[in-house]
Amino acid sequence: MKTNSHIKGQSEAQSLRFNQIKKVAKVVAIIIGAIIGTLVWAIVRPVIRGAGWVISLITAILIIYWVLTF
Repeated sequence: MKTNSHIKGQSEAQSLRFNQIKKVAKVVAIIIGAIIGTLVWAIVRPVIRGAGWVISLITAILIIYWVLTF
């Protein structure tokens, strides 16, 4: 028959192991998040800059059209 101290020792060991796994999972999640964030930043940033140029070009064309038809 197991004593209370033996059961308590096992639960503490499981709790310690759970906390270690939790810390490792958190570190892995941060690393994966940083990689995904860097990739999104590297891909989306030029697209947004390109969209800015397109919007400026369309605005300029519309202003020229408006001035010529006024």
